[in-house]
Amino acid sequence: MDLKTQKALPRVTKVSLVDEVIAAIRTMLTEAWSVGSKLPSEQELSRQLGVGRSTVREALRVLEHLGLVESRSGLGTFVIEQRMTPPRIKYPQSPEALVQLYEFRRAIEIPSARLAAERRTAEQLANIKAAWRDCELAVKRDSADEFARLDFLFHAAIVKAAHNRFFLETFFSVQDSFANNVTLILGQGQLKSMLHFHDGLIEAIERRDAKAAARAAEDNFKETDVRIRLLLQSTNGVDKPKKR
Repeated sequence: MDLKTQKALPRVTKVSLVDEVIAAIRTMLTEAWSVGSKLPSEQELSRQLGVGRSTVREALRVLEHLGLVESRSGLGTFVIEQRMTPPRIKYPQSPEALVQLYEFRRAIEIPSARLAAERRTAEQLANIKAAWRDCELAVKRDSADEFARLDFLFHAAIVKAAHNRFFLETFFSVQDSFANNVTLILGQGQLKSMLHFHDGLIEAIERRDAKAAARAAEDNFKETDVRIRLLLQSTNGVDKPKKR
């Protein structure tokens, strides 16, 4: 068969340093650390893994969202679950995959916003706010790649506050596709517009206004739909695929 006639291979996704740290800690969770064990401090993990503390902190935040570890104020981080999470789903970047990803996100994030407003704890609200502050700092640094990674953690914090394990584990399965496609959209010079993008959503969750939280999430997706359409129209004149 002539290789030139075959479909092109998808681009290989670069593995981030945070992902490598997550993989290393998850290996220890299954091979060395038992449930109830206290993890080494961030400083010690940083020394052992040869990475910065901010990288360790972000990795631990992901593992906590997944329900594998728990941070206890003044005590440290402890193992609460050892089982592995579902594998991440990776799709090549394409117009159809982009649209399908946002259809998936709508299905998870809008009901999660409503449930988070009803069920979130004070600590989870603080985590949501802290995650968005990190996103705002990435905007001010004009780093779309950093924003994409942190934006995922912000939305994961909301999904976690919904207290639905199925939502959370399914959401984490698309982490790589999420970050890649957010970067793709924001690569069009729109990063600065994200500075106050989720203020209304956060305020509704804080007020425990479930309807307003769901409406804010829906409104954000409507605005994102416009960004996606503009992106698709600017790339080879492709418009949004029609629904079957």
